[in-house]
Amino acid sequence: MKKIIYSTLSVALLAVSISSCAKSSKGKMANEWKVTEFNSTETDTDSNGDQTVSTTSMTESTATMTTVQTSGGSSQTTTQSGTVNANEMTIDKDGTWTSTRDITSTQSILGTTATTNMKTVTSGTWAFVGKTKGDDFKKNERVLFNTLSETYTQVYTYNGSSQTSASTDTYLTGENVMIYTVTESKGKELALESEISNSNTSTGGGTSSTKGTTTIKLAEK
Repeated sequence: MKKIIYSTLSVALLAVSISSCAKSSKGKMANEWKVTEFNSTETDTDSNGDQTVSTTSMTESTATMTTVQTSGGSSQTTTQSGTVNANEMTIDKDGTWTSTRDITSTQSILGTTATTNMKTVTSGTWAFVGKTKGDDFKKNERVLFNTLSETYTQVYTYNGSSQTSASTDTYLTGENVMIYTVTESKGKELALESEISNSNTSTGGGTSSTKGTTTIKLAEK
């Protein structure tokens, strides 16, 4: 089944909604990078007006994930904070890439600290998106990351005991893709950005929508 990650891509919308004055090259992209800053906001609105806003912010050392759910005039906010153990990406000239994200969060339950460690290892292929007639992008201003494998491991520790869960997803080429605009490419730094805005109208006439932005700043390790 084809899986498109709408929170981080939209081919048609990226072509019209983001302008950029930076461009890169395979030589500049290929490197061992650390993620110095990651910010993502996604707003999902149902046809009945219910809304969910999810925000993720990460530095090199900290991560904060906030979800605000609004329904019937009332809202509920959930916030989770954690420590970033690793958040890095290797982009190779042969057109392959690998990323590792390792975050540990803690919470107090009845006076006892519970720890959750979440590690995601993702790999695939990458390529620049060619210029499309009528758009405002220059050569090598957009880059596509195609995910072929994603492994997720979670270790939950509480009161001296641990529970581990793990899963691995594999995809065919084109099933799981991310497209970013290169907004900065200089020296040992790289900045990427994506923006989405899509809607869906059901047979009953209701319309739901998803809007969001993602920005990533990378620095050479």
